[in-house]
Amino acid sequence: MQQVEALKTALASRNRAGANRAVAALLDGKAPLGPQWRGIAELMRVSGELTLAHRAMDAFVAAAGRTPAAVYAKVVLLTQSGRQQEAHDLLSTLPENVPTPAGRAYVLGNIEMTLGRVESARTHLLAALRHQPGWGPGWLTLAAAVNFASDPLAEQLLAEEAAAQSQPQGDLARFYYALGKLHADRGDAPEAFAAFARGAELLRRETPYSRQGNAANAAQAMQGYEPAFFDRIGSAARRDTSRPIFVTGLPRSGTTLVEQILASHSAVRDGGELNLIQHIAVQAGGVSGTAIDAYVAGGGSLDDMAALYLHLLDERFGAEGRIVDKTVDASRFVGIIAAALPDAPIIWMERDPMDNAWSCFRTFFIHGVAWSYDLDDIAHHFRLEDDLRAFWKARLGSQLLVVPYGALVDDAEGWTRRILQHCGLADETAAYVPHKTERLVATASSLQVRRPINRDGMGVAAPYAEMMTPFTRAYRA
Repeated sequence: MQQVEALKTALASRNRAGANRAVAALLDGKAPLGPQWRGIAELMRVSGELTLAHRAMDAFVAAAGRTPAAVYAKVVLLTQSGRQQEAHDLLSTLPENVPTPAGRAYVLGNIEMTLGRVESARTHLLAALRHQPGWGPGWLTLAAAVNFASDPLAEQLLAEEAAAQSQPQGDLARFYYALGKLHADRGDAPEAFAAFARGAELLRRETPYSRQGNAANAAQAMQGYEPAFFDRIGSAARRDTSRPIFVTGLPRSGTTLVEQILASHSAVRDGGELNLIQHIAVQAGGVSGTAIDAYVAGGGSLDDMAALYLHLLDERFGAEGRIVDKTVDASRFVGIIAAALPDAPIIWMERDPMDNAWSCFRTFFIHGVAWSYDLDDIAHHFRLEDDLRAFWKARLGSQLLVVPYGALVDDAEGWTRRILQHCGLADETAAYVPHKTERLVATASSLQVRRPINRDGMGVAAPYAEMMTPFTRAYRA
């Protein structure tokens, strides 16, 4: 089939536009690709082309005769596209054994938690655990909504530890992170630390951390950006690139709080951890200033890079509203962001290193954060990020606003005003009471941001100071 060959050729040559044209032609021509449509849907999703991804998934579902398994594949794509309510409604139409009884209840519980419907989430997650006692994923999500110091579910969690041992390593790790939360809620620091450390050890076996690789990645992110770089490349007139607002910083440093403040503004929509900028880096051939120079010298343009990013934003959110992009590890993409999207404000969160380190160590990151599984590795990564923050502050000046988490908590009104001004947003009352804003939050901070800004995140490492000696020793070295 001609269009299939065209798609293969485009993929082999990394021709995004050609691949998109070939997929659109296959869809328009109702090509009889059967189960292959599912692979094409995933290909388009990974590349950020969500319109084509959903069309391909619909073709797969139709070709499969709308079997429950095929419809569930569409549910998964909807959750991955941020369309949680649609995913919930579609999953609710499927039999209770799709994908499994425990799996169905778990997915519904996760969606409800993301939507902020905590009691409904709890009901679904407990149903999942009735089907599969000791199941780490179920307990981990449930733990986020439970204060084990007073909730009788604590005894159930403790009683299911033996059942949890038969799980795969990743699921068992999740169980131990939930168990750590239980002991932390009860104020038992040694037991909490031991449980988190056990979970981290299991994850470290699956995903080892490469200090050399991380350091090389950070160095490349700064390479080629001499002091005059942005003045040199920024002289040509280009399109307006102010739509995105980038919020970065270490995980658990307050980025979700700032996103909540911004998303409370009538002109802004929350985007979350979009990871779209990586597609621009692929287009440019890397994140370094040297890569950008080579891309432009080879006939590419900064406007082409901006156009692709803004197109992918449209694919996810439509054409209206400014979008908060809280991409993981955006610190490694700041150069390419500033080059391709010079009108986009960048906010960098900074938190007390001890509190930040402890919060990272005790958090199960759904996408895997290999440096967070060991206190020495956390110190190594933190030092790299400190260097990146200092480097980009020197290079970008007013485009980058560094926000200290403690200062934001102590003077929420003043810092909220500064954040709005930095982003070119009018003053609005809603931004000063962000806990009243209802929105999807799919990170470990999902419940915290629904409470008024408070000091609960300050000094959280104090009970664990002695146990965190490896971090403090390595970070201060």
